[in-house]
This record gives sequence, structure tokens and C-alpha cells, in this order.
Amino acid sequence: MTDQHPATPHPPTPHPPTPQPPTLHPAAVRRVAAVAFVLYLLVLTAAAFLPLPWQTLARGEGVAYDLALRRPDLLGGWEAQRNVLMTVPFGVLLPLVVRWRYEVLVLACVAVTLVIESVQLLVSLAVGWPWRSFDVNDLLLNTVGGLLGLAATGAVLAVLRRPALPPVRRLVPGALAVALVGWAVVATAAAPAAPVLADACAQRPAGAVTPLSDGEAYAGDDGSVCLVLGGGTAAVPPDSPAGAAVRVQDEDGTWEVGTARPGEEAVDGRGAPVELLEVEGSPLRVWESRW
Repeated sequence: MTDQHPATPHPPTPHPPTPQPPTLHPAAVRRVAAVAFVLYLLVLTAAAFLPLPWQTLARGEGVAYDLALRRPDLLGGWEAQRNVLMTVPFGVLLPLVVRWRYEVLVLACVAVTLVIESVQLLVSLAVGWPWRSFDVNDLLLNTVGGLLGLAATGAVLAVLRRPALPPVRRLVPGALAVALVGWAVVATAAAPAAPVLADACAQRPAGAVTPLSDGEAYAGDDGSVCLVLGGGTAAVPPDSPAGAAVRVQDEDGTWEVGTARPGEEAVDGRGAPVELLEVEGSPLRVWESRW
């Protein structure tokens, strides 16, 4: 008989280790975020406070504060968009730099813009003329920008960490923040379309626009004076006689806007003479009067 020897087991062939995706160390992320946050604060300070009052040649006119809250429009021109975008990095970076509770982060987004607006007001009062104004609408848009940035970072961290929801009483600041941002978004979506002008005024000029106290005037394609005012629009044909084109009456009194040709005698509704302002590209001149 032939001896049967048990088969010698062969060791399993080792498999190469599965490469793991690189991970960022929290401390490294915090250091990078801290550097970016400091640089951002320097840029924010320069944007909010430069040029300084003694570096400004032309002094501003008007009041040093505006407390009339208007409907927010996040797409209402570069000024509104700038006020939103300038605080988005604050909300994005702050949660990566500090370990605060989320309701404190929400309050910080409000506090940073409140401090900026308050300093601008105090400096304006100190120098005796409106170098910068305290505008409650800027405060609103800045806060919305900070909350949007905070929401973006919070969403990413929530996916990575999956934290438990805080107690209901701690959700109140977040609910108020969501309501504020939601109001701004809904108000923007529901904003009325820009008024449609007459055909001659459909194309805005590339040249000068004559500013008015609550609107502007420019020349249409046929020489008409196109008026874009707070309450609507009007187109005054180039052969129109001197007189008022728009009259608005409100709690502040009466506001008239009219046209006349150079050399014509122009008076407002009270019979008082008015100053004619040139409208580049039109034979007419524009005037306005309040009483």
C-alpha cells in the first residue's frame, strides 16, 4: 500500500490593500478656514469703511440713516446683490473656525452687519455729514447673505456628521432665520416686472442719464424725454409744450416733473419758476418741483 500524505496547505495569496480616499484632518481644515476668515474680514472692513471721511472729496447729502423697510429684492441690481454676497463668506467660514452652538452662529450673522451699520452711523454723526448711512435694508440683505452662507456650511456638516436635532426650544432662532430668508426669496420672486416704456423709450441710452430725486430721465430714440419715476413711467414727445408731465401727491406734499424747451418760461403748479436740467439727446429739458 502506498502511504497517503496529507496535502500541504498553501498560504492564501495576500491581496493588495484597498486604497482609502484621502481625508482632511479637522485641525488642518480649521487652520485653513481661520486664515481665509481673517483675510475675508480685512476685505469686508475695507469694503465697508473705505474711503475714510477725510479721504472723500465730495461730501454726501441726505440723512445719515434710513429706517424705512422696503420689500427685499435679491435680484434688484448690483447694490442689492453686493449687500447679499459680501456676507456669504462670513456664514460659510464662521462654523469652520469656532465651535459655537448654531443659534449663536445665527446671532453672529445679524451682529456683524449691525456693527458695520452702527459704526457707519456713528462716524457720520461724528464728522457732521452722512459719510455712510445706517440703512435697515442693507442690514436685512447682509443678514440674508450671512444666513445663506451659514446654511450652506451647515448642510455639508450635517451630511458628514449626521448630528441629532437640538431640542425644540433651540430651533426658534433657526426657524426665524429660515423665515427671513424665505421672505426675501418669495418677495424677490413676486416682485413686479420692470415697467414697460413707450417704444421710443424701450432702448436705454449708453450715454448720460439725468438723475431726479425719485427717478431719472433720458432721451428716447426720437428725442422724447423718457421719465422713469418711483410711481411709474412716462414718455414726453419732443414737440410737447412746456408743462408738467407727472404730478404725484402724497403725505409729503406735491411732486411735479415736467419738460420745457431751452429759453421757454417754465413754472410749476404754484406758478413758481423751476430750473431746467439738460437731457442729453433730446431738445427738451426736464424739471422737477416739490412743495
